[in-house]
Amino acid sequence: MRIGFSSIYSWRPHVEHVAFLAKLVRRAAHEVRFLTCDSDLPSCYTRELRPQRHALIECAACRFAGVRSYEARGVTAIGQVSDTTGRADFVSRGWGASSACTIGRFESDEDLATTEFSTLKANLDVAAAIGYEAAKIWIQRERLDAVIAFNGRMDATRGILEAAKDTGVRYISMERSWFGDGLQLLPDESCLGLRSISRLAAEWCDVPLTPVQARRAATIVAARFNRSNSKEWRAYNTSALHKEWPANGRYKVLLVPGSRSEVWGHPDRADGWQGRTQAYDALISHFDLKPQDIVLRAHPNWSERIGQRTGIRAEEYYRDWAQKRGVSFIPSNDRTSTLGLIEQADIVVVAGGSAAIEAGIIGKRIIALAPSEYQAAGFVESANNVVELSATRPIDSQPETVRFEEIARRTLRFCYTIAYRVPQYVDAVTCVSTTNYKYLEDTDPDRIIELIQTGILKADDASSAVDYVGENAILGLVSERRWFELTEAEPENRLMTRHHLMRRPLFRAFNSMRPWWPKGDL
Repeated sequence: MRIGFSSIYSWRPHVEHVAFLAKLVRRAAHEVRFLTCDSDLPSCYTRELRPQRHALIECAACRFAGVRSYEARGVTAIGQVSDTTGRADFVSRGWGASSACTIGRFESDEDLATTEFSTLKANLDVAAAIGYEAAKIWIQRERLDAVIAFNGRMDATRGILEAAKDTGVRYISMERSWFGDGLQLLPDESCLGLRSISRLAAEWCDVPLTPVQARRAATIVAARFNRSNSKEWRAYNTSALHKEWPANGRYKVLLVPGSRSEVWGHPDRADGWQGRTQAYDALISHFDLKPQDIVLRAHPNWSERIGQRTGIRAEEYYRDWAQKRGVSFIPSNDRTSTLGLIEQADIVVVAGGSAAIEAGIIGKRIIALAPSEYQAAGFVESANNVVELSATRPIDSQPETVRFEEIARRTLRFCYTIAYRVPQYVDAVTCVSTTNYKYLEDTDPDRIIELIQTGILKADDASSAVDYVGENAILGLVSERRWFELTEAEPENRLMTRHHLMRRPLFRAFNSMRPWWPKGDL
């Protein structure tokens, strides 16, 4: 087979991940080709994110850190194969919308109707169309059998996904995994796709974990409670203070909205609400809640600057709603511990955010107003529209203990699934810190070859237990909140047998500079 690889953006560890997978494919005696951007796009996600930087500097840094820093041969630049024929048609398809929404951090339908959004979208629609044109010609010219590419959501990467679809070749989106180790490889869907993840979550939600698996899963959540989750892309509320519940109603309902801008536009993530606040109004009506029963905790991310923008749009959107309804509102920059609020809540209401994990592991009732990675894991109640919400049971004044235990048990299993079953090559791709990885380079390539050939994502670890003994021991520690006892350090001998993936000699200075840059998209 001939496998094409692409990672248009170079600011994250994904170019390194591409180089690792290319080595595996070569070891299996298949050919590899690469598509990159040599300053070929008139605009792109990173340039729109940081318009204060000169385009020459931005593009030069991206090129220096791109796929050519690992590969000297078989690399094609977008500009070498771009064709303007029919470009207007591809521009009109609006493939830049998701990037524009994320960059502008747009939250409401009103935000998406602004001139700022339409201008951003128009610029990125062109980038997506050029990516499509180039990728289609590249796939056909190189006679590729499959394409493995970073993301598949943002502008040019979306164009590459659409080109693979239209040429009939397998497409696999590659992303950093949620909790660091391994690689998220989703066949025939972008990084936001939920098809494969939901299938695996459903398959494993009723399967017991071994003692080792249960401890590994608990370590993921314990790191959040200990604020030591250094492997996740972002860590929030790290200097939080525990405060008492700020309202005095009959119930304690915690609203934890996520950022709609991160997932807007993907069909797998669509819900039946006209807006998140409409969903909150329906929730209040369904449960006959009073304003004093509710606390809305703004996401700490909204006070952080990403590129040139904070999350002020989202903050104001929810603040305005809370003020009109008389609901207690905790701002994004407030140091109140979200975990402390979750501990005190009767119900935690999420909209795709990861707070469901902390709530679920301690057995809280969770209502999800939007699709997510955990929607099929059995520990949340889906209320993606008014019909599903109307089917949810009333608030219990005295919930059954067994229900707490079942929620916690299924949350534990989901944590193992999303960290050790969904990602591939978990044992070979070791996250030391957010952008620092080590690799077991002599690992078996059969897994990636099978994924390319079948398009079916299989669990990276398909082992399990026959009883609940291992889970019960861990859940006992969880029930006593013994988080530090649940934290498991990375075995030193495991790290010693893995190595950094080296760039070509001329480009190795980049590796020494990267640890000094901020985490995330900054």
